[in-house]
Amino acid sequence: MHELSDRKKRILKSLIDEYIRSGEPVGSKYISGALPDSVSSATVRNEMSEMTELGYLDKPHTSAGRVPTAKALKTYVDGLMEEYKLSLEELELLNELLEYKVGEFGKLLSQAARALSAITNYTAISVLKPAALSAESFRAVTVDDESFLLLMKCTDGQVMTRTVKASQSDELLLKALEKALNGCLTGLTAEQVTLPVILRLEESAAEAKALVSPTLRAVYDMLGAEAEEDVQVEGITKLLSYPEFFDVSKAKQVLSVLEQKHALVSRLTGGEAGKPNLVMSGEGLESTDASVVYYPIIAGGKTVGAIGVIGPKRMDYKKVIASLEYFATGLSEEMNSKGDTDEDGE
Repeated sequence: MHELSDRKKRILKSLIDEYIRSGEPVGSKYISGALPDSVSSATVRNEMSEMTELGYLDKPHTSAGRVPTAKALKTYVDGLMEEYKLSLEELELLNELLEYKVGEFGKLLSQAARALSAITNYTAISVLKPAALSAESFRAVTVDDESFLLLMKCTDGQVMTRTVKASQSDELLLKALEKALNGCLTGLTAEQVTLPVILRLEESAAEAKALVSPTLRAVYDMLGAEAEEDVQVEGITKLLSYPEFFDVSKAKQVLSVLEQKHALVSRLTGGEAGKPNLVMSGEGLESTDASVVYYPIIAGGKTVGAIGVIGPKRMDYKKVIASLEYFATGLSEEMNSKGDTDEDGE
C-alpha cells in the first residue's frame, strides 16, 4: 500500500473536512488557502492528481474540484480526523441512557437510537441479536396412550409446547422423564446439549429411557426456534433531507438497506469489537452515496447487539464516532461489570 506523505495527508484532511461541510467538489485554490503552511495552488493540484491516481480522490466530470473516495474516507477515519469533544448537553443525554437498567436492554437500545439520531442529525439504527434459547423448566402431560404434551418454559419467560408421540406415556414414566429433563437440560442451549449430556439424561430417566429419543427431538426443535430480531430505526426523514438522497432512486437504495433486517443484524453484530466499524458503498451497502458507522455491544465476551448511524458518505465522522464510542463503551462496561457482580454474588 502506497504511504501518503505528510503533505498529502494534510491536503487530504483539508479536502475531506470541506467536502463534509459543503458536499461539493473541492478545488486546489480552496485547499491552498486553507492549509496552515504556504502551499501553492499548482503544488496542491499536482498532489491531488497523484492522489487521484492512487485511488484517494475522484474528479467529477462537471467540476474542476475533487471528491474523496471510500478509500480516502476510511484513511480519514483511521487517523486524519480530529477528535470530537462531546458537549455537556450531549454527554448528559448519553449518560441518562446509561442509567437504564441493563435488563431492559432492548428498550435501552431503542432509546439510544432516538438519542443518537438527535445528536448526530442522521438516521440511527439499533439491533438486538437474538439470544440462544435455554430452558428454565419442563413439564410432561399425558394426551392419550400414545402421546404426551411437552411444555418448556424458557429463561426469557416464553412457554413453548410440542406433542411427542411415544409407545408408552403413562403418568409414572412421564414423571420420571420430567424429573430427568429438569435435572439435566435446564439452563442449556441447543448447542450445549452434547452427547455426554444426552447419556446423563438417559441414565437419569431410568425406566423412562425409551421416551428420551423422541423427547430430545422435540427439545431440539423448541430450542432451535429462531428468536425474533429486534431492529429499531430512528430519524429516517433526517437522512432523506440530505441532497445526496433527493434523487428518488438513491433514496430507494438506502431505504432498502434499512428494510433488510436480517442482513442488518448480521452486518452490525459481525463487526470488530471494541472499535467503530465503517461500511461504505461496494462493501455490502447498495446505496452509492451512503455509509454506515456502527459499534458492536459486548457482554460476557459475546456480541449481544449493536448501535450504528447511517448517513451520506460525507457525514460528520468525528461527531458520529465520538457519540457511538462513548455510548457503546459505557454500555459494554456496565453490562460486563453487572455480570461480574452477579457471579461474585452467587
